Amino acid sequence: VEKSKVVDAPTFSLGLTQSDDSKASSSRPSRQLKGKIDQTKANEKKQYKKTVHQQNDEGSSDDGEKVKGKKRKEVTEPDQRLRHKMSIPKVYILMQSVNTKKFKKKIVEELNQFGFGGMLHICNWTRIHTFFVDWIVNNFEKDHMWIRLRNTEVLELKQDDVHRVYELPMVGKKINTDLCSDAAINRLRRELGLTENSSPFVKVVELERVLNTTEKATAWVKGAICYIIHNLLCPTNHNDVSLQYAHILVDAATALSHNWCSHILQYMKEGLQSPGVANPLADFHFLMFQ
Repeated sequence: VEKSKVVDAPTFSLGLTQSDDSKASSSRPSRQLKGKIDQTKANEKKQYKKTVHQQNDEGSSDDGEKVKGKKRKEVTEPDQRLRHKMSIPKVYILMQSVNTKKFKKKIVEELNQFGFGGMLHICNWTRIHTFFVDWIVNNFEKDHMWIRLRNTEVLELKQDDVHRVYELPMVGKKINTDLCSDAAINRLRRELGLTENSSPFVKVVELERVLNTTEKATAWVKGAICYIIHNLLCPTNHNDVSLQYAHILVDAATALSHNWCSHILQYMKEGLQSPGVANPLADFHFLMFQ
């Protein structure tokens, strides 16, 4: 790129000869000339502020960059409804907590038997960029169940995609949420040692305490699967785990008889019917990484 040549500003103004301007140089500038100079300075100052603001925005996008000098103003995060405290990484960490347990092998076997073994292998991600989640939600077309990449290119989502990511059962019966009963919830609560009340929810800290201390592999697996189901199908911004699907955790055969992948896809579609509601697609973005 050819550099622009620096040209000295002329020492005379329009309508004045050089000699006349030399005589007038010692006098006070006219109001008109002063106004132009002030306007030029104002424009330069405005452009400088705009450049600094753009540089700050670009710098804030790098997570590992350390901000030097004055603290830059934080860029507003995308819509907070896209955030989700109960994310898949937390499930992964919880699964890893059984590494030192004597019954780890039994737990892994039962998780695989229930059809949720793939959850043990999800990468330990500690952060998902919210702008990326925002992009996916905004480009997801529920009528066709695909993500529009470009005007002429789409990424269609099918049951196989859910199965490949989560390794969930995808055969047999359609999940009937009407079968969820208070009796099933109470039974699961008793099996997990949570007998203080009959709430259909349980605090995360309570569930973690039970899962980390119980010596019954079956109870641990049921609790873990309940935790997984909550994250996949019942995302929330509260630290409560839903026990809605307790009725299908009676045994492995019951869990395996349902088409979880189809149910999750349908849930994704219904979750976008009202874009203003709290995050309906907490872990939806994981489908993009396979």
